[in-house]
Amino acid sequence: TGKSGSGTLKAGTKTVTATWDEKGGKAELEVDMSGAKPWDEFSPNLTELTVKLGDDQRNVRFGMRKFAAKDTQFTLNDRPIFLRGTLECSVFPLTGYPPTDVESWRKIYQIEKSYGLNHIRFHSWCPPEAAFTAADIEGIIIQAEGPMANVDAGKDARRDAFMTAEYQRIVDTYGNHPSFCLMALGNEFGGKNEVLTGWVDMLIQRDPRHLY
Repeated sequence: TGKSGSGTLKAGTKTVTATWDEKGGKAELEVDMSGAKPWDEFSPNLTELTVKLGDDQRNVRFGMRKFAAKDTQFTLNDRPIFLRGTLECSVFPLTGYPPTDVESWRKIYQIEKSYGLNHIRFHSWCPPEAAFTAADIEGIIIQAEGPMANVDAGKDARRDAFMTAEYQRIVDTYGNHPSFCLMALGNEFGGKNEVLTGWVDMLIQRDPRHLY
């Protein structure tokens, strides 16, 4: 509305008073998720939470999982996991663009799974929302990437600013998807190390639920 105000924010059975000014606001509350079943490749359990503020309501779907690195191995929910994957280079010659519906991506992932794979790397691009939603359902582990390859980081200030904003948009938009486990800056980046490590550090701080 562009105006200040306040209201009761409800998530599950928890409530808190939320306030905001003309620029917006933020409210936090903790919801007990101890009864939720964990998400993994064999049991892709999903949880739905209803969030309500005044007359506005949203149903948020997500999965409870912990993807981490322990010594030289990846772990999913504290169990070692071996990533068996392929890559997707956004090659869709019949349409010229990737599918934007969930069922098309489910078909792609089901073909993957028929070969015993559990992981997909999106080579130098980030897929649409439907790809993450379908991966949540099928138990596929996603590595998303920034939308460039062979970048000489630190050489073009406008390009660096775009990449900084785009990395933030990717984790902000798709961060709740349990399938979103890994993220890389892009393919074969070069340039200034302080710029590259700055991007990685920024992402770790902004959303530590993924490995970068």
